[in-house]
Order: sequence, then C-alpha cells, then structure tokens
Amino acid sequence: MNFSERQRSAISLFVFAAVFITLTVSSYRRESATWDEPQHVVTGYNALRFHDYRTDPEHPPFLRMWAALPLLAMGDIKVDLWKIDQTDPFSWVTGGQFFFCHDVLYVANDADRLLYAARFMIVLLGVLLGMLLFCWARELLGFWPAAMVLGLYTIEPNLLAHARLVTTDFGVTCFTFGTMYFLWRTARLLSVGNLCGLAGFFVLAQVSKFSALLLGPIVLALLVVRVCQKKPWLLSLGRQSDVRGHLGKLVAALSIVAMLAAVTWMAIWAVYDFRYLPSASTTWRWDFQQDPVILQRAPLLTKAIGWADQHQLLPNAYSQGFLLGQVKAQKRSGFLAGDYSIKGWWYFFPLAFLIKTPISVILLFLTGVVFCALRWRGFLDQNIYVLFPLVAFLGAAMMMNLNIGVRHILPIQPLVLLLAGNAIAELYVSQRKPLRVLLGALGFLAVMEFAFVCPHYLAFFNQFAGGPRNGHKYLVDSNLDWGQDLKGLKSWMVQHEVQHINLSYFGTADPAYYKIDCTYLPGGAFFDESLVRAPQLPGFVAVSVTNLRGVYFPEGSRNIYQRLLETEPVAVIGYSIYVYQVERPWWQ
Repeated sequence: MNFSERQRSAISLFVFAAVFITLTVSSYRRESATWDEPQHVVTGYNALRFHDYRTDPEHPPFLRMWAALPLLAMGDIKVDLWKIDQTDPFSWVTGGQFFFCHDVLYVANDADRLLYAARFMIVLLGVLLGMLLFCWARELLGFWPAAMVLGLYTIEPNLLAHARLVTTDFGVTCFTFGTMYFLWRTARLLSVGNLCGLAGFFVLAQVSKFSALLLGPIVLALLVVRVCQKKPWLLSLGRQSDVRGHLGKLVAALSIVAMLAAVTWMAIWAVYDFRYLPSASTTWRWDFQQDPVILQRAPLLTKAIGWADQHQLLPNAYSQGFLLGQVKAQKRSGFLAGDYSIKGWWYFFPLAFLIKTPISVILLFLTGVVFCALRWRGFLDQNIYVLFPLVAFLGAAMMMNLNIGVRHILPIQPLVLLLAGNAIAELYVSQRKPLRVLLGALGFLAVMEFAFVCPHYLAFFNQFAGGPRNGHKYLVDSNLDWGQDLKGLKSWMVQHEVQHINLSYFGTADPAYYKIDCTYLPGGAFFDESLVRAPQLPGFVAVSVTNLRGVYFPEGSRNIYQRLLETEPVAVIGYSIYVYQVERPWWQ
C-alpha cells in the first residue's frame, strides 16, 4: 500500500469514526435503558471495583467490565453488596439480581450518568469493528469497494442499534469478526502479528459471551481446510520460509489450536481474578447441578459441569454461569407473526434476518454469494473464511429454542456486508453503465432505508414487513421494543401537557426516574408488582408493544390488551410504545 492510499484510508476511517460516533451517541442519549443494560452495567462495575462476580453469572464478565471502566473514575457511585451476601444463590439468580441492579441504577445513583458513560465504551467497539471490516474488504476488494462497504456498515440499522447498548451482543460480534479476519490472514502467512491478532480476538470473544465457544470448532474446521490444501503455507517467524508437506502444516495447525486453548484457559482465570469462588465470601458459591429442574433439563451437561466444578478446572462463576444459560435457553416464550411458542421455530432467524436487514444489503449479499459461486476456484483461499462462519452461526441459532431477537445472530451481519462487497466490487469495476447505475441506486436505497428509521435503529424493519410501524406484527422484544422509549414518552407527555398516564411498560428503566406520573398496569413495574392498579379512566393508556402482544403474560391473560391493539393509537413513541385515549374499561 503506497503513501497515497494510506492517506485515503486514514481520511476515510477518520470520517467514518466521526460520523459513526455522532449517529450512535446522539441516538443513545434519547433512549432509556433497555432490558438487560442495568444488569450489565452493575455486573461490570462490581467486577471491576469489588472483584465480585456474583451479580449475574450468565455471561463471562469482560465486556461488562470494559463498559464499566469509565465508572471507576466516578467516586460517588453507591453500591451495597450486603444484599447479595444475605441472599442464597438460587434466589439471587431467579429474581434478586434484577431488583438489586434496578435499585443500584435508579434508586442509589443517577442512572443516565452511568449509562451514557458505559454505552460510549460499546460505541468504541463499533468503531473498531468498522476499521476491521474496512481493512479486510480493502485487502480483498480494493480501496473504493472497501470504502463503500464501510459506508453500508455506518448506516446499517441493526449494527447501529446494538453498537450503542451495554450488552454482550455487539462486543462478541466485533471479536468474532476480528478472529475470522486474523484467521484468514494467518492462513495466508504464519507471522507473529497475525497469530497475536488471532489469539487476541479469539480470547476476547471467549471471555465476553458463551456463544463464542462456537468459534472453537469453526477455527478448527478452517485450519483443517488449510492443512488439506496443496499450496505451501508461508511462514514468517524470524525468517521467511514456507511449510509444504501435509505433516508440517498439520503440526502448524495443531500448534495454533494448542496456543488458543492455553491462552483462553489462562484468560478465563485472569478475567475472574485467578480465583475459584465468585467473591471474597468463602461460603457463597453456585451449585446449580444440585437443582432438580436443571438436572432434569440437561442431565449430561449438568453432570459434566458438576465434575469440572468439583475439580475446580474453571472458576465457579464461569462453569455454573454456562450451565445456567444453557438451561434457561431451552424454554423461553417467543412470538413470531402472531404465533406463540416456548420451543421456538427453526425458521425464526432466517425470517428475522429477511425482515430486519435493509433490502439493499440483502440484494447485494445475495449477488455477492452468486459471485462467490462463479469464482469457486478461489473459494478456499478467501470466501470460505466469510461464508463458513456465517452459515455456522446462523445454523447454530436455528437449532436453539431461544427465539427472542435478531441480536443473537448479530455476528453474521458484518460477514454479510463483506460478502456484499463482492457484488459492490463487480458492479463498481463494470464497464456497463446500467450496472454502475444499479450500484448507485442500491446505495441510494440504503441511505433512504436508514433515514426512514433514524434515530430509532432498534425498531428497524424493511418494507418486506411494511416498515417499523408494522414490525410488531412479526417480531417484538429486542427486535423492536426493549424498554428504550420511556424518555420519548415523557417528551410526548410534556409536549401535549399530559400530567398522568396509565402505563404498561416492558422494560427495566424506572418511569419515576424520568418523572412520569403513572398508574402501573399489568405488565409493568417489575421492580414492585404491588404498585399495579386498575387504570384511571377516562385517560391516556400507554402500552409497550411486547405487552400489547402479551408475549410474556400467562396464556389465560395474553389478550388483556388485544382490544387496544385493534384501535387507532393517538401516538406511537419510537415505534415501541402505543398511546391510546380510553374512555371506559376495554377488557369488559
């Protein structure tokens, strides 16, 4: 890469970072906490500040600790861990942690102050992922196609939505992509830099989310492919050489696998402070293998985790958190296009992808896959490192019962964009004017799809589903309504001089924190169900669309808000909260 191209790349990345940060920060300051954010923020802070890993064991702590880093500079944060000490482990994970995190954020501290600082740390990972995507696309396709792929990334609503939230979804997406990028580079050249990049991103993924364990078999399979190839494996470890025979390449691949296993095991212990127990308390530990329900749902896994825990092969919070997460994922209420299930649908994620991804990206992606097929001779050298992990993550998600959000296949989104880059490159270099016009039209369509939903990125649905206003007919929960629009509701109340509202809010943010005077209806006020009352009518009734659909209500009361759903709302807040003017009880 010459000096001129280096300058162009630096300028492009600087402009991208400025635009991306502006879009994400301006958006997240308009929104209240989503469902999981209080847990992630408080868990990360407790791990960093007190070396206490009991708050929520369902994910490894690295990403939460990363998000909580700025909070260490805030010396006035109030957290009292005695509530954890006074609660038994089973009661804690089944309810106590949610109330504790709510109180830390909304009662003891200034929630938005903590939340904004933590969210910005995830935005930085969004910038990092964009840079990785640009670098890989530039090496594969050249500068201008890479710049266009980066432009698509900058305005892709699903990535924008999660790049500004304190969850584990975006971070593991970034680290997964980094792993595949450096694995591709390592397969071309065994060098210290490439190996460090591969090990670094692989390890970060493993200590961020348990779903990253899928990277293990993916990396192993792709290394097997590299060993089976006839072409030499270039080596640059001190001196330039190459590995030619299958035996030599097998030794190199096994060495890489051994290195990844060793550094991952060490990193897991390091992120838990090299301590087996989750806190300084010698009597507080998780033993989920003793629970009959967990044993019944996953007998083999429970016994395996119990054995590993008995021999202290891994920190207690890590092994038991993995077991808890796997068991909880087996049964979870889901909604898809009017149907309800606790077992899910095998086609949930393909359908979610088709209606939650911009049409422009889908068309470019499908065209890019066609070009992969047409250029099959180079498939094992390049596109297999993009297409295979994409298929693996999507296939694994399709076999799961956890059908609550497209965020669970978020790691495929940057890979989709990279494959779309194949189509962009072909259209860009084409001498046929209609094809270049088509590329411009698809770019314009991408901008229009982004502009239509901005700044409510989480609520994006393409026109296959009729846009975000019709999204709730197909998907809810974190696909659309994750508790993010309380601030928007308060703004609407101020603008229309509404002093009081009846509220059924799906989320963990506290309406009182935003000075919303409300009567809590069924489905809201999880932190104190005794506050639920009959609505004050006539008056305004605001209901989150997840509650309108009754997804998490008992089957007998699922249709409590059905009649409201059949009427025209007076306002729709961020596509997730519907406001109705009601004169009399609607359920009679």
